[in-house]
Amino acid sequence: MLISSPKLYKILVIDDELPILRLLNKLLARIGFLVDVAENGKAGINKINQNSYDLILTDIKMPEVSGDEVLEYVKSKNKSIPVIGMSGTPWLFEQHSFDAILNKPYNNQELVEVVNRFLKGKLGIDPHDGSF
Repeated sequence: MLISSPKLYKILVIDDELPILRLLNKLLARIGFLVDVAENGKAGINKINQNSYDLILTDIKMPEVSGDEVLEYVKSKNKSIPVIGMSGTPWLFEQHSFDAILNKPYNNQELVEVVNRFLKGKLGIDPHDGSF
């Protein structure tokens, strides 16, 4: 269930897999977030330079600019923005500095729980009610 919020929180999703990018965009927008997407780490960094975000979801293993490099860039600019890493290769998380991690494949409930943890009280979503 979605409870209206006075501010729409903006999330940047970075992933080089277009079906995942579309799915996350649709799900997070349906919940009530403003969603911006980038198809790779380089495009993600460009968007970070042009906009402000409340949370960033990034794939880790991407060509050219990795999720680790995105994380390093974000934290050098604003340490308070949560960055959540996503990957289907869990060994990449052994030495992670991400604020949270999502192992692919993950379900909608797991995604909403981790986002809600960082934006707790800001949107009022109950990830257990099944309405997303």
